[in-house]
Amino acid sequence: MVNQNLSDKIINLRRMSAEYYQKAAWNQLLALDNYRENNFVAAERFAQLSFEDQMNAMECAELADAEFCQHLDLEFAQ
Repeated sequence: MVNQNLSDKIINLRRMSAEYYQKAAWNQLLALDNYRENNFVAAERFAQLSFEDQMNAMECAELADAEFCQHLDLEFAQ
């Protein structure tokens, strides 16, 4: 049961990471569209949101990696 809970946690963290990356890509597209329209304030804001989403995605991926290492340690201990 513990292994299933860890697996579920890893899957959820990977899913959150993917969702953040999708948001980052969307915000980057919005930044580019606003830049093309010379709306530089909005372009900068969307670029900043994209950056923040990328950082959140990386954090979730790193947490998933750490959970996976913990999962492996438990497997080896058994």
